Amino acid sequence: MSESPSPSVLLESSFRFCPRCGRPGPEIHHRRELRCGACGLRFFFNTAAAAGAFVFAGTELLLCVRSHDPGRGLLDVPGGFIEYDESIEEGLRREIAEELSIEVTDFRYLTSAPNDYCYAGIPYKTADMFYTCAAINPEALRPADDVAAILRVEPGAVDLDSFAFTSTRRAFVELLCRLNREEYLW
Repeated sequence: MSESPSPSVLLESSFRFCPRCGRPGPEIHHRRELRCGACGLRFFFNTAAAAGAFVFAGTELLLCVRSHDPGRGLLDVPGGFIEYDESIEEGLRREIAEELSIEVTDFRYLTSAPNDYCYAGIPYKTADMFYTCAAINPEALRPADDVAAILRVEPGAVDLDSFAFTSTRRAFVELLCRLNREEYLW
């Protein structure tokens, strides 16, 4: 099994020309900065904000099966990238409505974790924030957007390795710990 290229190798192969002046050969410094020696451009690849929610319908957890790469066919929680001028909660509500066609309530912060999200050969470093919440209208569930299917499962029946992303696995472990301690999640 071959190793995936490092994020800096992917960035260098993706940005072979300066986006400002078009000259070849901008350099990647410290794995996060694009520098052009010709025009002086310094562009930073900052961490992107993303959020996901462990949505409950009663005691059942609603999980998504991803219909596209990265992680096609694997489990995920509804969520995604936060848009400009959007709060985390606004973005998460929007993503849940887009992916599950439902509304949610009672957001509770769970944890955060770093993640590597490689899309179309370009690596994105993300800071993933996870919440728990309750479905208001679970009878309206309908997979949409990039969701192949929605599963309704008991949290203890989920295989940790079936999640598409490392950050989601870390958050799921935290969720299970809190459920085992019978902490109030919403």
